[in-house]
Amino acid sequence: MANRTVHGVLHLRWVEGGTSSHHGQMAVLVKPNGLLGRTYMAAITPFRHLLVYPPLLRGIGQEWRDGAGQA
Repeated sequence: MANRTVHGVLHLRWVEGGTSSHHGQMAVLVKPNGLLGRTYMAAITPFRHLLVYPPLLRGIGQEWRDGAGQA
């Protein structure tokens, strides 16, 4: 994603956890654009970590468990 405030990349992957189980890992890489981007990112950081990422990962995990992750 790229816009006036940030350039960002979201990376999701499944990692083998032993005994044929897996867990999700997520990385979000963000490069703010200028003062507006730095201010914006500082303002939304707590919301991303508390309100956006946890339900996102739970939803992906639930879809995987329900069989949507099977080819």
